[in-house]
Amino acid sequence: MPRMCAICGKTYSRTIKRSHSMRASIVRLKPNLQYAVFGGKRVKACARCIKTKAKAAKAA
Repeated sequence: MPRMCAICGKTYSRTIKRSHSMRASIVRLKPNLQYAVFGGKRVKACARCIKTKAKAAKAA
């Protein structure tokens, strides 16, 4: 299973890290994936999606 949110499809992003001497190295920023239960299924979802779904359930 790829490192991807099952709800929004968020995957890693790339950025450039600079050292003190200004050497560049590419870094992968991974999403904060956690297991959660949605619709009776256990899926990997990012923290933002989990928070949004909990907020929507609380309001309804």
